[in-house]
Amino acid sequence: MKEEKKLHRRGFIKNLAIMSGAVACGALTAVKAKANPVIPEKETPVPPKKATQLTPEMKVEAPELPWGYQELDPEYVRKLGHIGFYEKECGGGVFWAIMTALKEKIGYPYNFMPLPSRDDFFANLAGKETGKSLQVMMQYGVGGAANFGSLCGAPNGAASAITIALPYHDAEKVIPKLFRYYETTAFPNHEASEYVFEEEYYPPKYLNSKVLPQNVSHSVLCHVSVGKWCAKSGYASKSYERFERCARLAGDVAAMAVTLMNAHIKGDINTVFPTKLSKETASCKVCHFHGEKFEAGQFTRGSMECESCHTDMRPHLGENKLTTAYGIDVGKWAGAAAIGTGVGIGAHAVAGRLSKKGEHDEE
Repeated sequence: MKEEKKLHRRGFIKNLAIMSGAVACGALTAVKAKANPVIPEKETPVPPKKATQLTPEMKVEAPELPWGYQELDPEYVRKLGHIGFYEKECGGGVFWAIMTALKEKIGYPYNFMPLPSRDDFFANLAGKETGKSLQVMMQYGVGGAANFGSLCGAPNGAASAITIALPYHDAEKVIPKLFRYYETTAFPNHEASEYVFEEEYYPPKYLNSKVLPQNVSHSVLCHVSVGKWCAKSGYASKSYERFERCARLAGDVAAMAVTLMNAHIKGDINTVFPTKLSKETASCKVCHFHGEKFEAGQFTRGSMECESCHTDMRPHLGENKLTTAYGIDVGKWAGAAAIGTGVGIGAHAVAGRLSKKGEHDEE
């Protein structure tokens, strides 16, 4: 009996020890599990990409140029160009108009471009504090590059936008046509004035809503364009009328830039706007072009309308006072070169005939 009790006691103690060990192991496992919880893979939280916050340490690079182009509505861009001028004048306004339209239409990668929104412009024009920097690329184009009077900011800003959107070999086909349009168009054009009368611009409030005189500048220079318009209209360069004239011009140029790009991607650019030199410029370029023979008149380059600036170049002999590196008047040199060329051609022809005659005599 005593032996059975011992056995029972030993068994109980043994079982108790086993149970205690099991409890201890279970408790330890529970502690470990609590310290290192196992989360099923499907429940692992994955932050959405849109929620990723950029930090100064993170580098995000915009893709290489060009960024691409899709057909845009010229009239919508015209309106953007007009309000763009009110906020950032010609250079920044036209650039902002085209880039904003592309950003809205295409998105990436144009969303890399730091551009104020239309709402920001509206708020700022209304005198509301936005708390944002509204500086725009190409803003320096105002007044012919920081008011220097050189290339007008409207075609300058448009050309920059075109170069971002198109491969350069395409851009250099579009840009000269835009510049020729600027030289030969009576600004502001009729569409621009109609938008004012119908209050279709953003915002429907202008510095001036008059019927403004039109003028063809025959030049892409701000100094010439503004100067000729002021001379014809009788308005000062700092008048509200001149300011509104350039706002409408900015819309016109932005719209034409888009029209040309639309035509280019369709292969119709030469039909939409065939480029033609003026009679005077075509005459000048017979001798004066990008070449290697200085004496023949190849000391210039470009396709701007010559007569806008070089009224002193006619006639070459007499009035022209430009001199060469040797101090000789270009007009005299050009005249002498022309005479020399004629004499040279005649002498060459005579020499050729004499040479052939000699060959026949020898035979």
